[in-house]
Amino acid sequence: MFENTCNLFFRNIFFLKSHIICFVCVLTSHYYLFAQNVEKGTSYSIPQLSQEQINIIGEPRVTNFAEEADTSYTIYGNSSVKFRTYFVNGAEYDNIFNPNPTGIYLNGQHFVYYCGVEMTIRQNYNNILEVKEFSFLGKNYLMIMNFREDCHGEGCRYRCYNLFDISKPERISQVSFSSVFESSATFGEFNSDGVIDFLRVAPKPDKDRNNEDGSENFLITAYTIPRKTAKQLTNKEKHAYYLYVNGDPEVKNFKVLQADWFFTMKDTSGNIAPATSYFAPYISFDPLYKYLYTPAGVRIEKNRWSVYTTYFGDLEAAQEYCRKLISKKLGDPYIMIDQYSNEIKYQVFVGNYVSKNGAQQSLKILEKNEISAKLRDLRKQY
Repeated sequence: MFENTCNLFFRNIFFLKSHIICFVCVLTSHYYLFAQNVEKGTSYSIPQLSQEQINIIGEPRVTNFAEEADTSYTIYGNSSVKFRTYFVNGAEYDNIFNPNPTGIYLNGQHFVYYCGVEMTIRQNYNNILEVKEFSFLGKNYLMIMNFREDCHGEGCRYRCYNLFDISKPERISQVSFSSVFESSATFGEFNSDGVIDFLRVAPKPDKDRNNEDGSENFLITAYTIPRKTAKQLTNKEKHAYYLYVNGDPEVKNFKVLQADWFFTMKDTSGNIAPATSYFAPYISFDPLYKYLYTPAGVRIEKNRWSVYTTYFGDLEAAQEYCRKLISKKLGDPYIMIDQYSNEIKYQVFVGNYVSKNGAQQSLKILEKNEISAKLRDLRKQY
C-alpha cells in the first residue's frame, strides 16, 4: 500500500514537472518570436527596431586636468584607452571668427569633433554631454555626444555624435553624425547583416503643421559602418530606407505614418504599412521640376547648400562631366534641370550640404583644381 502510494505520488510529481517544463518552453518560444518581431501594436520605440542591443561596459568620467604651454587638457578615467580632450588658449582666438582649436586624443592618436556624416566641417565647440564605452558584435566602441556648434538654446535639440572604434587601440577610426534623438540606443543592428548601424532622427514637420496634441513628425534614416566610414542604407533602387513617424518631442515613442523599412511595420490604423518610396514614383530627370538627381537619375532630398559648376544642353554630357568629377575625387556631383523658355539646361552641382561651411570647403577644393564654381543656396535660389 505504502509503495503504491509513493509510486502514484512520484508519477504525479513527474507529470506536474513535465507540464511546467512545457509551459516554460512555450513562454520562451513566445518571447523569442516576440524579440524577432517588433510589431507591437502601432506604437514603437528606437530600441525595438534593433535586432540586438549594445552592451554598455563603461562611462568614462573626468578624473584630472593638466596644462602644457598654451593648451588645457581634460583627462578622462574609466576608459579602456587613454582619453583626454584639449583646448588651446590664446588672445588671438575669437569664438566666431577664429575659434580656439579643440579636439581629442585617444591612445595618443589625434581626432577632432565633427557633426555630420561627411566629416568635412570641424566643430570647435567641445562641451561634452555624454561619454559611453560599449561592446557590440565583438567590437568595442567609445561614443561622445555633445552640442552642435551652430545650435544652442532651448529651441535646438540636435546633438553631435562622434563614435570611435577602439577594438584595435593602435588604429582607432571615427564616424560622426547629428540627430535629435539623444541616446546610445541610436546604435544597434537594424538590417540583420552583422555590422553595427546607427539611426539618424531629424524633424520633418507635416506640411499642414496640424499636430495639436504636442506630438511632432520625424524622419528616421539608417546608416551602417562596414569599415571606417558611414554609409546610408538603401534599397535595390538606391532609395533610402526610412520611417516617417509621429511621436513625442524626445522620440521615445512613435507611430509609423509611412515607411520603407527592413521589415514590416504597422501604421497608425494597425495595418501593415506598405513599402512606400520616400519620394512618390517619378520620371528621372523630369524637366518640369527642379529636383536634385544623382548622375544615375535617383532623386534625392535637397539640403541647404551646394556648389554650382556648369551646365550642358544634353543629359549625357552632364553625366559624363559628373563621372570626371568623381574620378578626380572632387566631391559628390548632382544634376538639376533648369527649363527656361524652351531651352533645357542640365546643371551640375557638387555637394548637398546642411551647413554653408561644408559647401565653402567644397568650393575651395574645386577652385584649387581650376574649376570655376559658385556657392548656391538651394532653398532660396531653386
